[in-house]
Amino acid sequence: MLMHMFLVLHLQVLVIASSSSFEEDGSSERDDEHSKGSSHQHQWGYHDQDAWSSAFEHCSGKSQSPVNVDTHKVFYEPRLPPIKLEGYDLTGSYPLTLINNGHTLQLSLPSSMRMVRGFDHVYVAAQLHFHWGTKEVPGSEHTIDNVHFPAEIHVVHYNSKYASLTEAASKADGLAVLGGFIGIGLHENDNYEKILSALTDISTEESNTEVPGFNVRHLLPDSLEKFYRYNGSLTTPPCFQTVSWTLFNDSIKVSRRQLAALEDTLKTEHNKLLSKNFRAPQLLHGRKVLTSFHLVSTLGKTKESPELETKENNVLKTSGTHWHILAITFGVLFAITFLVFSMYIYRQQKKFSKFKKDPKQNVIYKPAAKDIDQTSITVT
Repeated sequence: MLMHMFLVLHLQVLVIASSSSFEEDGSSERDDEHSKGSSHQHQWGYHDQDAWSSAFEHCSGKSQSPVNVDTHKVFYEPRLPPIKLEGYDLTGSYPLTLINNGHTLQLSLPSSMRMVRGFDHVYVAAQLHFHWGTKEVPGSEHTIDNVHFPAEIHVVHYNSKYASLTEAASKADGLAVLGGFIGIGLHENDNYEKILSALTDISTEESNTEVPGFNVRHLLPDSLEKFYRYNGSLTTPPCFQTVSWTLFNDSIKVSRRQLAALEDTLKTEHNKLLSKNFRAPQLLHGRKVLTSFHLVSTLGKTKESPELETKENNVLKTSGTHWHILAITFGVLFAITFLVFSMYIYRQQKKFSKFKKDPKQNVIYKPAAKDIDQTSITVT
């Protein structure tokens, strides 16, 4: 009996321990979009991504992230509602916890930060983190037309209809992540400096520090109107396929020095440099990538959904036929005009040549006066 009670108690402890790895306030040892608790049973790293699926079954699913956004195959969806954020300005609030968890740089966020428009439900912020590479290898997870950006920021939210990030993480509509591409600009980014200036304090794995509250909205692009949207997964184990991804078209700029601080400061296990912490793009397997804006290609053509594109092609064909008829008409008129003008020139030249053949033409001759016969004059 005692042995039975001991086993039951032991199992309860294990359940509580495993569930506590997802904490709503972000103070747990979460990796990226999820808790690091899942990795306690199975160690994983970015160097062995092909092995993830053997330990985490969801990592071999057909709705995995990140993906490459092929701008020639996206679908314009005008009904996508714009993103609206509330509570992102944390200036003067309590300090925020900044963590080096051995896989990424993570900032814990309060539940007062919310995404109140853009989805059918309100989504609550939990944490944000970064992915980066090296000076030679750009480190964004998502790519645009197979091009990587130097780094990428993810702001993780969970559906407010669930009690916590832990509960929401495995639900189909549980998570929504805002993604922003980070590029290199000419000037320092003061907003990013609020985080990057504290990196030396958390250079070792599993260390944390506190940073003063600031306006987290300024870490995202100035405009949130243009974005890509698709259904995907966490980009690290356990790879739950429960994320609605929003990738902003406009990028964020930091200086080369600031990016270098991110690339060269943090350490992971065995005091190794924490860098190239990005997952390779995954296949779409038929998923659609939607866009909230008209995307213009290098040829100046706006890419639409197939229905709109068909209508556009019909319009182009009709207008092309009209232009063909107009071109023929103008060609005929030009030929007639040229022929008439040529005949006129020919006649003028012919008339002028007659004048040149008769040099005496139009010359008036006057008879000369008779010479006076000097012998007939009588002098008196």
